[in-house]
Amino acid sequence: MNEPKTLNDIIFGSNESKLRIYDIVTGAEAIPSNGKSAILLYGTWGTGKTTTAKMLPNAIEKGKTGQDLCMPEDLIECQQGFNGPQVTDFITKILDKNSLNASGLHYIIIDEVDMLTKQAQDSLKSSLNTARCVFILTTNHISQIQRGLLDRCVLVEMNAAKDGQLLPLAHATAAAMGIDMTDEELLPTIKAANGSFRNISHNIERLIRRKNIPTNIIF
Repeated sequence: MNEPKTLNDIIFGSNESKLRIYDIVTGAEAIPSNGKSAILLYGTWGTGKTTTAKMLPNAIEKGKTGQDLCMPEDLIECQQGFNGPQVTDFITKILDKNSLNASGLHYIIIDEVDMLTKQAQDSLKSSLNTARCVFILTTNHISQIQRGLLDRCVLVEMNAAKDGQLLPLAHATAAAMGIDMTDEELLPTIKAANGSFRNISHNIERLIRRKNIPTNIIF
């Protein structure tokens, strides 16, 4: 499956989610502002949260300044057991540097933020009290994020798109593999993917193998 190249390639499960991203990248909803310095992308697995998170820094910077990022965003891939001092130290080291971006902002992506310990989430909550950084967080388990941390975030739901929304992606994936399929062939595969883009690609590959399998199988 072709990886999304721009935010326009992301298939959002709801129009409201798409509008929230639009507001953020166009500056209609300023971040950081009004005590919110983070965006939290939340929802089920495989719906493009991390991909979207990695696209947002440059999109936000261009919306603010008309220029691309001069320095890459920083990425924290959370691991079970991350503690407060580790998180604080990592973020402090980033913010102690002068940003070379035209906006003067840093951009920090924190993937799977629900894996942080309670202490680490408390530390992150304190670190979000800054006007010098845009934080982009992702989680599959919003119920495991502390309320005070959520209060500092603009929330963007990234749950599964409807089957019909995913049909063009499924057709494009099949075509890239050199085969045309009907809606009727693809819809069961989409349903079985449970909204995961990764599963859609995997399931279509398997479906193509099934179509090409010989009548008599010999191991």
